[in-house]
Amino acid sequence: MCDMIARMLRGDLVDPVTRLPNKKFLEELLKSSKGKFDVIEITVTLENLDESYRNIAISKVASVIKHSVRIPMDMVIRTGEYEFVVLMGSSNEGISKMVANRLKSNLSYLSMGLGGKTVRVKPVVRIPSDYDPF
Repeated sequence: MCDMIARMLRGDLVDPVTRLPNKKFLEELLKSSKGKFDVIEITVTLENLDESYRNIAISKVASVIKHSVRIPMDMVIRTGEYEFVVLMGSSNEGISKMVANRLKSNLSYLSMGLGGKTVRVKPVVRIPSDYDPF
């Protein structure tokens, strides 16, 4: 675990756009962890996005996700270009559904003016019954 922290501080396990832990961090955490996590998967579509503003839009999406979970009990991880995972600690099905609904609602309301266009976020938020990032 100390090695993972050192690698995060160096930036090896951190997404450069969002400053969130990245997929490699998730994979290493799940391999080394003895605990079980509830997971929420989030995939976003950014409608009307000029690709030159993609990093700005993804940073805003990540910020909304971070502010919609139960920090410090939940961890947000960027796993793909438009994909995120929330690892939930101390959770149950009811809490997972509540957080997932909050994420979907907050992301659905997100609207960004970028490059003279209004970019809307279309989120898909799901709670998989069996999560395997590999």
